[in-house]
Amino acid sequence: MYESFRARSFVRPRLTRKPAFAIVHTLLSLMVCLCLACTTRGDASPTCPVIELSAVADTPTHSGKVATLNDTMTIRISRTPLVATGDITSARASQTNDQWVVNFTVTDDAAKRVYDYTQQHVGTHLALAVDGKANGTPRIAGAITGGYRIDGLNRADAERLATAISNGCSP
Repeated sequence: MYESFRARSFVRPRLTRKPAFAIVHTLLSLMVCLCLACTTRGDASPTCPVIELSAVADTPTHSGKVATLNDTMTIRISRTPLVATGDITSARASQTNDQWVVNFTVTDDAAKRVYDYTQQHVGTHLALAVDGKANGTPRIAGAITGGYRIDGLNRADAERLATAISNGCSP
């Protein structure tokens, strides 16, 4: 009677059961696999753009960084930018004369760096680079006191850039 009860209730004799450490090991292995499977390979959030306002090098042999200008030409810009992505405090996309732009504000320290540099280097050129592509190299006509903007964008790029900056991608 005992044998028939054991067969019907699916109770195994103690000798054929797995040891407790094997069960724990199996559960831990499954938990590790689950954790690894749940991690994302690529972050779904928008990537932070690299924005730099830098001085354009005076000579082609200058040891600065290279930026692409208009997809055809490269320019050398200073290694240390006057303004970097982390210096930008807010950004807003807007349309001006059938052209989309991103207006942005910077920290007081960055604004002072730009003002001091542009006051001392009237007549030289600056480059505003977004992800390594310069959006022009305007000549400095006088000290810049504010009013920073990136122009020449389409609507999607302007909104993407402003959203990425506004959502706190700056370090």
